Amino acid sequence: MIVLGLDGATHSLIRPWVEAGHLPTFARLYEESVHGDLESTIPEITVPAWPAFATGRNPERLDVYGFTHFNRETRELDLSHDEYVPGKMWDAVDDQGGRCVVFNIPGSYPWQAIDGTIIAAAPEYKESYSYPEDRWDELESVVGGYKLRNDATPGSQRYVEQSLSLVDKRFDGFEHFIEEEQPELAVGLVRATDRVAHHYWSAEPKDSNPLFEVYRRVDERLGEFLDAHDDEDIVVMSDHGFEAVTRKFAPNYVLSRAGFVHLHERGDEKKRALGKLRDAASDALGRVGLLTLARNVVPESYVADLPTGSTLGLDNAISLGRIDWERTRAVADVGQKTTMVYALTDDPEVRSEIVTDVRRKLTEAADEVGLNVRFVELERGGPHTPDLAMVIETPEVHASSRFDVDSPLFDVSTSGHARNGIFFARGPSFRTGTVEGAAITDIAPTVLHALGRTVPKSTDGDVLDVFALDIDAAERAPEYYDFVGKRAVSEGGVAGDDERETEVKSRLRELGYLE
Repeated sequence: MIVLGLDGATHSLIRPWVEAGHLPTFARLYEESVHGDLESTIPEITVPAWPAFATGRNPERLDVYGFTHFNRETRELDLSHDEYVPGKMWDAVDDQGGRCVVFNIPGSYPWQAIDGTIIAAAPEYKESYSYPEDRWDELESVVGGYKLRNDATPGSQRYVEQSLSLVDKRFDGFEHFIEEEQPELAVGLVRATDRVAHHYWSAEPKDSNPLFEVYRRVDERLGEFLDAHDDEDIVVMSDHGFEAVTRKFAPNYVLSRAGFVHLHERGDEKKRALGKLRDAASDALGRVGLLTLARNVVPESYVADLPTGSTLGLDNAISLGRIDWERTRAVADVGQKTTMVYALTDDPEVRSEIVTDVRRKLTEAADEVGLNVRFVELERGGPHTPDLAMVIETPEVHASSRFDVDSPLFDVSTSGHARNGIFFARGPSFRTGTVEGAAITDIAPTVLHALGRTVPKSTDGDVLDVFALDIDAAERAPEYYDFVGKRAVSEGGVAGDDERETEVKSRLRELGYLE
């Protein structure tokens, strides 16, 4: 069984480009597979979506809500890069005696040691991540110049060229370890379909569109990959979709106007000035190619808590000390189309009152500006779990954590995640046609069931109705067991680094994840 992820890949681009005759491999998949939409997590962000994919568990069970997520107890935004997530599908296969290859999956570090190979898409400020340790040198010898991320400047031709090169290196490296290990389960990811969409969104099928170039390269390499594994079961999927973003909704503006959030008139002006100076220096150094050198010379811990940019979103409001926590009853963090509301109390009755009132105010504000929204109330699973999530169903509208706007809805011109990603399952075990109602948490139990393995009871997802009628998996009911994973093992990995926060956050801002 092979699972190939295409980060952020979306039917909204693939279908029209297939119909126009540009993506022959995806055209094959529509004909030869069972396929459909794949609903992402709440919120629809790379993290928690990939950990949810790997474990079959929802974010409230993982207590992970983004690359950064608000901590109700500390009133800070925590980085989630190095948090160990136990019970991934490859851990369950290993636990039952199988061999696996894991290649470039976010959330795969820190890992539990497995029989096989892990090349982790780890925190991007590191140089290498592999288990066993010598696998990294082996990868380098096969593809040469392998990178965890595209470190070229977005907007440059070099960024586009490096994106295309990394597509090739991802496919080449993944294929090498599949051939080398002959695993029962291989799980790999190509990320350029997401990163380039953030920086170069366009639905135009022309050579001058970098996103179209990336999809064509993926289509070409995917065709070769399918041919090489023609008699094997292959799932092709994405963690979310993508769309143009023309407007943003500001829940913190609504909450502050309704008296749930209170701001101090002024914040730390010294931090503000230093933040502006740091931003200006970063821009100047970036233009002349010296930013990486500067980051190596000046420890990130010196500037980690400085604000970035000129807007007052949640991150900058916290950095500047603008939020009056003594008077604030609730605050909103955001993730693409999802607003996450945190009630700042441990009293169940007060919490219920706050959630009810906030929901009413957000509903009124959304109705006034013509947005279609839905709400999900969550059980607290830890300090990062919100009490209420509001999902924007209106296309091309995302959430913003900003306080400093003049109305709850404002115009932008950017791109971002959509709720539904892609799902294709092709091979001897799968039927053709369509599947409805598939969610990203369904992938792990479906894959384990297809392999004849027992599914961990901790899984929230279901086994999908995607199997051919004459296959054992279609007739056999899923079996579940109490999976107890080993604790995180990091032999061959890289220890934590306290001097990373600003570098990570700056890239998250580039991609539109932070304000």
